[in-house]
Amino acid sequence: MLKKIMVIGLVLFLSGCSTKFVYKNVDWLIYWYIDDFVELTNQQEKVVDVKLASWLAWHKDSELPIYLEHLNELSGDIRTQQMSLDKIDYHRQKAADHWIRLKTKIIPDLVSMAPLLSQDQVDSMFKEIDKINKEDAEERDELLAKTPEKRQTESVKRNTRNLKRWLGKLNDEQEQLVESMYGEFHSNGELWSQYRVRYQAQLRALFNDADRGDGFKTKLNKLLMEPELYRGDVLNQRNSENSNKYKAFLLAADASSTEGQRSHLLDEIAEFVGDLTDLVK
Repeated sequence: MLKKIMVIGLVLFLSGCSTKFVYKNVDWLIYWYIDDFVELTNQQEKVVDVKLASWLAWHKDSELPIYLEHLNELSGDIRTQQMSLDKIDYHRQKAADHWIRLKTKIIPDLVSMAPLLSQDQVDSMFKEIDKINKEDAEERDELLAKTPEKRQTESVKRNTRNLKRWLGKLNDEQEQLVESMYGEFHSNGELWSQYRVRYQAQLRALFNDADRGDGFKTKLNKLLMEPELYRGDVLNQRNSENSNKYKAFLLAADASSTEGQRSHLLDEIAEFVGDLTDLVK
């Protein structure tokens, strides 16, 4: 729940034609999501209202111009065909920096509000988290129950659709590139599940402690700022290897792109830029 509240701000410009709608209605969208986990009291809602107004004002004034600058820089590199592994690393790091700034801004406020939750609200929150974990496990079991051929077909279709969304109609080389992706990446579903269990167990133990003083806040801040500490060496290593393979895939897709496909990609980015420009005004 807490990550969902934070991530909304960062992904607002990734919602296609609904970007402006999402941004202008993010307050009630957040409440709609929170309501799935815990029912806030009137006093708690007042506190959240104040924080939301502060976050949105900061995000509009400080972050949206940075996103605009980054998107324009990315468009320039695509237009002049300057993409390389180093350039991909550069843009991914800039995206990571956006996320870090968002966490740094919002997490201290979340930590300060956390002691306001009653034990009943905490129990409700983790009951819903357990439900989501169970649903995720069932989806993973359903996937594993499919034949290898079926899993491959679905994966190729999904990745083809994703690439088409940015490039338009794919050429033969790109379709072959997507097919060759399958089986190249580590399947980390089970490791991610184990990580979530470890991480949520730490959160649960922290919230179940009656002491919500400075020690609680310090530990919660660390948990929210550095969740990757609970992923484990194997998952971190596999994530790194998958990331390197995906960068190679992106570079190959870019190298095989036609002028028309690059224009399509630039048009897609330009839609985001247009929406952000309107929101900044």
